[in-house]
Amino acid sequence: MTKPTTLEAAIKRLEEIVAQLGGEISVDDSIRLYGEAVKLVEFADKKLEAAKLKVEKLNGEGSADEPV
Repeated sequence: MTKPTTLEAAIKRLEEIVAQLGGEISVDDSIRLYGEAVKLVEFADKKLEAAKLKVEKLNGEGSADEPV
């Protein structure tokens, strides 16, 4: 597995894995794909959390002039 560099690439690969798991594959392949999917979900979660923090930071900086 090549580690994705973007959230979009991770989601695309997850979609591919879901399609493969929906077909007839061996137990070994299922376990391998499941492991890959877990890593992709972790990667995507980190990317989303980083984006959330950036948005919160931008919102905090933009509202500094507003009364509390």
